[in-house]
Amino acid sequence: MTSTDDSVTSTGPAALRLVQALLDMPRSLRVDVSPEDLARDAAVRLEELLGHAVTLRWADEVGGEPPRSADRLTLRLRHQDEPFAMLEVTAAGALPAEVTWALAHLAHDLTSVIDASSTRRLRGTLRALRDAMSSAPDLGAFTASAVDLAARFVDADAAMLLLGGPDGPAPLATLGAWDLDDAAVARRRRIAFDATHAPGPFRLDDGLVAVPIASSPPARCVLLLRFAAERRLHSLSLPLLTELASVAAPFLDARWRDSVLTELLELNNASEETSTTEMYGRVLRTALRLVPGADGGTLLTRTDPDAPFVYRAAEGFDLEQLRENPITEAAARAWYGEESPGWHQGLPRILHREDADIERLGAASTPDTDPDVTNYHLIQSTLCLPVLRDGKVMAVLNLDDLHQGGGLARDSSQLAYLFGAPLASLLHRQQTRDVLRRAALTDELTGLANRRAFDQALERELTRAARGGVGPSVLLMDLKEFKAVNDRFGHAKGDEVLVAVGTVLRRSLRAVDLAARRGGDEFLGLLVDTPASEAERVKERIERKVAELDTGLGALHINVGVASHELDGGDPDRLLRLADSRMYEAKRAAKRS
Repeated sequence: MTSTDDSVTSTGPAALRLVQALLDMPRSLRVDVSPEDLARDAAVRLEELLGHAVTLRWADEVGGEPPRSADRLTLRLRHQDEPFAMLEVTAAGALPAEVTWALAHLAHDLTSVIDASSTRRLRGTLRALRDAMSSAPDLGAFTASAVDLAARFVDADAAMLLLGGPDGPAPLATLGAWDLDDAAVARRRRIAFDATHAPGPFRLDDGLVAVPIASSPPARCVLLLRFAAERRLHSLSLPLLTELASVAAPFLDARWRDSVLTELLELNNASEETSTTEMYGRVLRTALRLVPGADGGTLLTRTDPDAPFVYRAAEGFDLEQLRENPITEAAARAWYGEESPGWHQGLPRILHREDADIERLGAASTPDTDPDVTNYHLIQSTLCLPVLRDGKVMAVLNLDDLHQGGGLARDSSQLAYLFGAPLASLLHRQQTRDVLRRAALTDELTGLANRRAFDQALERELTRAARGGVGPSVLLMDLKEFKAVNDRFGHAKGDEVLVAVGTVLRRSLRAVDLAARRGGDEFLGLLVDTPASEAERVKERIERKVAELDTGLGALHINVGVASHELDGGDPDRLLRLADSRMYEAKRAAKRS
């Protein structure tokens, strides 16, 4: 061969055999190991071939260029385009030109092998991730598999996947031992929170690496990897971790969507045994738990397209204040925008404080509510989801970011949208049950509770009283000479009188009490947690209010008998018998007078 700068000078068969062995060496290395192990194997194999000392130095250990000399040659290895390691060959004398040439090619080939090995390992990990996605029975099993795969891919000692929530990032899956003292937990949460807004993975100086996992910013999940103190992170390719995260993100999104739909199905199944008021609260709490970035919100519903909306549930706001004032559709739509067609399509919309006057929108949505109790000043961003039934908006789910700022994003909107159809079905079915339940427990003429509803309520209050407390009192009432009203003025006038008396009873009792019609002209009252002395005062108030009724028939008189848990015990039949007996005593006393 001719000696030139880029050719090999022949010095004999031994040199040619060495050159060939150097060029063949990459094919003899294991490629199923970590980049560090592959570099170590290369150093050992190279030393065997050359018969000279070979020193392996990691790129982050070397401070500047190594000294140049005729008997020393440095092979620079790279990993994913980043400096990775150096193989320093120290010979007894000057290295032949053809060997120097072969070693230069070897450095290039080893870099390719290291990259190919990492890529092959990444592909294997991604295949395993896809298998876990298809085979894992639930989100918990999938995340546990994903964390294990990620840790093995980078040879980490421990790994933790954290999910952002209203109270900050919390572990979703863990691998290995983690320090659980308050300071360590708080630090991990701070790191995870910082990572949610980071453009990609980053290292910390104590062996921790944070990897944000997101299909779109901000990241909702963050993978923390911890490495042993003696393990240097020179081989940890952040671009490969970025690729792993980008592939894992849609899998996590898909599993999370499945989780949302599963929980919505469970809500529908649970609604049979759950009161509507409780169901409203459960729906809102479920949305806050499953829609990322939300830590407060409200749920409004209506039963008719022309009726106002009523606040049914609230988290982070004063429900008692809000539900006192039903609001129009225009007011409910303040958070959405009057001109947006998405309102009638059931599409969620997000508004951010930097783009909208939150306080002004809040005042428009609740014009009759004291702004000092609405907490609108806390809202950093808000999501409004109109819930459609038969093409009409029948409910509005408002979810708010009260603390983070920028917490509600595109993925929040995508998951909130999943609530639309199931929530519409759930609320419609629940409202239908309420109508049927009210019909079964309501007196058709007066709108009061019927005997069945009264008996259920009495049983419930007596059971509660058995655990301690004053317990209820019972009123049993009938109208004096009511048959004469029907005989003389007709049943229509009699019904009018009964309705008027029912109104008096409803207004004479507290909201927690229950007024019921027993049948005919007989009525019942259940006074919750009421001692006998207070029940007597309620009795006198009812007698006075009925006597003041203007029915065109002159003064009415109602006979009232009272029995109380406090004095008469906790047997429901006994209480009703005593109240009945005392009512007839009152009736006989009225005749004598």
